[in-house]
Amino acid sequence: MADWLDCSRYRIAPVKRAYWMALLVIGILLAAVVFAPVPGDTRWIRTLHNSAHAPIFGCVSLLTLFVVRGQPRLAAVGVVGQYALALAAAVILGILTELLQIPSGRDASLEDALHDVIGAVALLGIFAAFDSRVRVSAHSGAVRLAAATIGIVALVVAVAPVTRAAMKYQQRDARFPVLADFTERYDRYFILQQWAEFTPAKLPAPWASQAGEAAMHVELLDGAYPGLDFIELRPDWSGYSTLAVDLTNPTPLALQLVLRVHDAGHNDEPADRFSRRFELSPRTRQIIRIPLQDVATGPSTRELDLRNVAGMIIYRTSNSPRASELYFSRAWLE
Repeated sequence: MADWLDCSRYRIAPVKRAYWMALLVIGILLAAVVFAPVPGDTRWIRTLHNSAHAPIFGCVSLLTLFVVRGQPRLAAVGVVGQYALALAAAVILGILTELLQIPSGRDASLEDALHDVIGAVALLGIFAAFDSRVRVSAHSGAVRLAAATIGIVALVVAVAPVTRAAMKYQQRDARFPVLADFTERYDRYFILQQWAEFTPAKLPAPWASQAGEAAMHVELLDGAYPGLDFIELRPDWSGYSTLAVDLTNPTPLALQLVLRVHDAGHNDEPADRFSRRFELSPRTRQIIRIPLQDVATGPSTRELDLRNVAGMIIYRTSNSPRASELYFSRAWLE
């Protein structure tokens, strides 16, 4: 009898260590959320970083469930109560980690907190479908089916942003040397509004090359440099000779615009990039063509790296007539 007691004592110790290990892993995961740096500023990295909240807090919720089940005082709450506690812990810890990021110079994000909840619901739901304690509960079949459905739906929601981002990058690479094309489908994933509002539109009949030709309507607002900001372009332009942009000015006013191109080594100074001013005549569709040799020699103290182009901006100048709109159809390399 004494030997059995001694043996049981040694059996209990590993279980207690497992609880402490679970708490340690929870602490490490939460510390990673608060203090881990974001390795880059691309849309892909930001999307991946934000979406990582879902699996992290899914793991936090499962580890919390394991800890809850190891506490005799919480045994009376039952299986549903245990899952509720695990989910509540993930929600509270998610909000807490967002607040703790403020002193470290990062912004608290409601979107990240939502990803935390989605991740916890996904993994708890999928785990519940196979949980032996759920299998022996009343109406276990319906409960497990509902849990699996909720978990899978939440998992799909969690991975959707990463999947969408991967598809957009693949589409960007596949259409190159076309940089953007709104004549057939509307996709502005890599074009940001800069004191402007974008909407899909049909190009008005006087300027459409065929019936129903589409374009992106750009409403130019009153602000600093209203226009289009093209980000994360396919970087290697070295095999081409010309940049072409298809624009339409439907207004009765001449539109003074600037086309700017910068590379990854740009130091944010005006002298360290290519900028060219041009005029878009009233009620005119025009293709602007710029030799890439001119783009390369744009910076005053060096050559712009055409193998590592980072961005392009088209904006209305401050002294332009206040033409309030334009249509953007395409931009491509020749």
